[in-house]
Amino acid sequence: LSPEEEFVSTWKYRKSLLRERVGVVDADVVCFQEVSPLTFKEDFAFMTDDLGYDGVELFRKGRFRPATFWKKNRVELISPAQHKDRTMLTTFRLLGDNDEGKAAPLQIMEKDSSSENWHVLNCHLQAGKNGGRRVRQIVEGISTAFKLAKKLKGEGL
Repeated sequence: LSPEEEFVSTWKYRKSLLRERVGVVDADVVCFQEVSPLTFKEDFAFMTDDLGYDGVELFRKGRFRPATFWKKNRVELISPAQHKDRTMLTTFRLLGDNDEGKAAPLQIMEKDSSSENWHVLNCHLQAGKNGGRRVRQIVEGISTAFKLAKKLKGEGL
């Protein structure tokens, strides 16, 4: 490989691309997979320091993990993250500005005083010939989202 080709495979270069692309999109929530817990804070400091993602959840176990970032001035995490087999579910409510200019739940439905919640299922599924396990992982994650949505609706959230 040429020096230029070697450079594009470095973490320094890939991290600069991530910073640029995430910054351009400016999403409320961003998900990554295959994050190393050993270097996580250093590797992804740009998400907080440069791009303003001040909420973060890192999957609890594994050598490479999913991580979800969000902007607390745009969305509110309304339930603790649900950690399952290689999936992590986070549930949010969109925020708007109240009369004082501070973040407050956004009223989405005019006839109803409640806000809509939305779920983000960040997955790093089993590789290889384990197709059945991958399907089970997705089913388990989606089922968890449905159960949580039903629970939150019953609680008025």
